[in-house]
Amino acid sequence: MATRHLHPAELWLLLVAIAYLPGCARSVATIGSARQAFAVGDLTTASATLKEVANDNSQIKETAELDLAVIELATGSPSAAERRLRALRDRFDATARINPLSETAAVLTDDNAKRFRPAGYEEVMIRTMLALCSLAGDQVDAESYTLQAINRQSKLAANANKQGLEGGKIYQPIAIAPYLRGVLREATHHDYDDASRYYQLVSTVQPDFSAAATDIARSNSGTHSAKGNGVLYVISCVGRGPILKETVAPTTTATLAIASSVLNSATNQPSDDDDHLPTENGDETKQSETEEVPALPNIASVKVPEVVIPDSPVASVGILVNGEPIGKTETLTNVAELAIRQNQAEMPWTIARAIVRRVTKEATVASIGDAMGLEGTAGSLFHFATASAWSGMEKADTRCWGLLPREIQVLRTELPAGSHQIQVVPLGGKDGLLANGVQRSINISNGRNQYLIVMAPTAEIHVVHQPQTLQARRSDSAEPLTFSLSD
Repeated sequence: MATRHLHPAELWLLLVAIAYLPGCARSVATIGSARQAFAVGDLTTASATLKEVANDNSQIKETAELDLAVIELATGSPSAAERRLRALRDRFDATARINPLSETAAVLTDDNAKRFRPAGYEEVMIRTMLALCSLAGDQVDAESYTLQAINRQSKLAANANKQGLEGGKIYQPIAIAPYLRGVLREATHHDYDDASRYYQLVSTVQPDFSAAATDIARSNSGTHSAKGNGVLYVISCVGRGPILKETVAPTTTATLAIASSVLNSATNQPSDDDDHLPTENGDETKQSETEEVPALPNIASVKVPEVVIPDSPVASVGILVNGEPIGKTETLTNVAELAIRQNQAEMPWTIARAIVRRVTKEATVASIGDAMGLEGTAGSLFHFATASAWSGMEKADTRCWGLLPREIQVLRTELPAGSHQIQVVPLGGKDGLLANGVQRSINISNGRNQYLIVMAPTAEIHVVHQPQTLQARRSDSAEPLTFSLSD
């Protein structure tokens, strides 16, 4: 039987699929090393590595930039972090969710070929971190960012409901955004009703946040702080947050059904009402006779991304004022739980996309084998070897915002107006002191708020505070520090 050479387009697609993936794997490892440098407190190395990644690899440029914003905040440049996050927010909002070219490339390779889009919880956290950057900087747009975070979470829940998912469970309201909005409303000294309403929402969303009851009572009484006092808010980003790692997931009846539905849609299969269509000579024929859906191969498992929370000893952040322990930060939003919940809810569709890719690749290999005139044993061997090798090179899409915290925690304390020495220390389980932390001098103004933003991915912590003329210093006293709170 005569054979023909591969069509140039077929050969190009196959070569692209084979050549595409290794570069991604190398770059992801570089991002991993940058994140590890951040965890051990080496912000200089982390920043330099992320900038190199952002310049060298367009596929992971946005994830590197998201991480860079966290580095900028931790190094005391909240305005730079805010500008970067605003640009990324606007870029993601302006980019079409479906790009035909990248979607086609993703079918031929894997989801890494798509342009990166943040997950739903990451979209909300962009706006939340913008609020923290603003609080650590000029504070001009902080309230607007909190409202954006609240609205984005509500929109994600509504969209999930339209898709038949339980949006209220997957995208539950987060407590940090309404809490900060309540804080800022209370700081006006007249919008106490608004503040109370947001604090009540916090209590509903995060019932374990014990300070909410005090916040509600205070705002209901119309009192910001006692005469002659101001308020210090310590907002801590605690622990190492969620990242994605590749794992193998089994296929299920549900995921196969989703994949079959996608293939039916892609091949324009008719509904029962449109079962018979006229041909050119006027005869009727079933569309299924002329346009068949590729058969689903026998797939036991596929590669998918799963959420992993890196180990971190930090449980909370302790605060000492003028050498006296006054309290520790309390969890308002568990970012890790947000990521895990969403990843699990979307997993059936993630698996289904992998199945569709496998079907498409097997169909392409079969077409190439037919074009080469391969039949019998030779054709079967070619099909098995090529399809297996092509599919085996798939990698799960593990791009993510890897420098988010595990939790966002808060402590509010009222202090007399004047200068105070504030020491921030990392605490482990059972409030065990992990290190002496960072000490900073701050000035409290009568009737006004001051904000300390603490980055504590591990025992190495960083404190950001406005004005920037006051510098933090490490506490390296010879005497070991103790931290205990009286009941």
